[in-house]
Amino acid sequence: MYTRTDVFYKVPYVNSAGKKRHRSRASLSPARKVCREMASLILTEDTEVSVEKPNANKWLQAYLAESNFWPAGYRAVEGAFSLGTSAWALSFDVTDDATRITLPRNDARMVLPLSWGQTGVTECAFVTRIVSRGKPAEQVQIMAMDKDTGTYHVRTWLLRNGVALDPEAEGIIADFDTQSRFKPFGIFTPGLENVHDDLSPMGPALFADAIDELKAVDIAWDAFIQEVANTGVKVFVDDELIDANGAEGGDPVPVGVAEDMYYRKVEGKEMKNYIEVFSPTIRTDQLLTALNTALAELGDQCGFGQNYFTIDKAGGMKTAKEVVSDNSQLMRSVRKHEVVIRGAIQDVVSALLDNARIHCGADIEEDFGPVSVHFDDSVITDTQTEKETMLSEIAAGVVPKWMYLVRFYGKSEQEARDIVAAEAPAVPAFF
Repeated sequence: MYTRTDVFYKVPYVNSAGKKRHRSRASLSPARKVCREMASLILTEDTEVSVEKPNANKWLQAYLAESNFWPAGYRAVEGAFSLGTSAWALSFDVTDDATRITLPRNDARMVLPLSWGQTGVTECAFVTRIVSRGKPAEQVQIMAMDKDTGTYHVRTWLLRNGVALDPEAEGIIADFDTQSRFKPFGIFTPGLENVHDDLSPMGPALFADAIDELKAVDIAWDAFIQEVANTGVKVFVDDELIDANGAEGGDPVPVGVAEDMYYRKVEGKEMKNYIEVFSPTIRTDQLLTALNTALAELGDQCGFGQNYFTIDKAGGMKTAKEVVSDNSQLMRSVRKHEVVIRGAIQDVVSALLDNARIHCGADIEEDFGPVSVHFDDSVITDTQTEKETMLSEIAAGVVPKWMYLVRFYGKSEQEARDIVAAEAPAVPAFF
């Protein structure tokens, strides 16, 4: 349904010659739409990720700015909504000069959890296709805790046509000790219960319980397109206006033909005019009502509420106040998904900081503190009002100034305190 390759999108019919044929059903791609919309509400470039210790936070912000972190993160979240699961896993490029750490994205087809429990997935395998020495190969990486070292190891195998390759000959480290206690991956899933596979750590797609609603949307949209196509203006012309020889010796065609608007008058019928125009009545209002009903049910089933998707209103992003007033269901859904996604980001960022300190020589405190993830909820909450409220509380002396920088700008507590202290006016000595 997500890629529109389901048999539902092939509509059978019998042509005039009695042959069975199929046509493609017109579609609004509703499965992709709900995944794309939910991901855009949760993870944006305004999402703030930070840690308490100043050196670690400074390095982290530089890495986020340089590594295409948020676009990749958005695609990871959208992938989790579409297939139920996606992951970020650290990748180590080790050379004699330096070690480089990247965060490739893995969708559900590449993720194989090995150990999990109430705290989530603790050991995982990742399978992907790579090119090694100019030839395609399958790479299998197992990221698991080693009992002897008490740290996570990344063990790698390469396969070509089912035959294991020599890792050293391919320039691959077969067993890489991260020397870190943090698991080097984060698993993204929607904040939904997986009722399709009991006890599985994998999540369901965002639209897993809305298959009928997806079909209803596209059935209504397809009917709308068919209605427009079949009720177009038909122009009937007399034979005297038809080129009997046709274009390049083909079938007879009207002079100045445009698409399928022109037809020959039926022979034997009484002719009133050389040209007669027939314009059937189009039923757009009824079809739009059916389409909006299907969209409302889709939005309700996928957590957006019944007022989020509509086809006959002016487009554009809704403001926070509009969403708050008519769609509290969306707020609850976004919050539920954020809880799960926040944990995945915290997992992978904690491992990133620790491994950058160990292997890259980054100036990061060993105890860098917990990772804080602040989502930009300006679409579902009135962020401007929250800022104004906190500023008034600061003016009244209820909360300290540094909390404003932590809450809305992702600063660590120490950084925020230092900024406020630097801007504070000097106190005269006689005080």
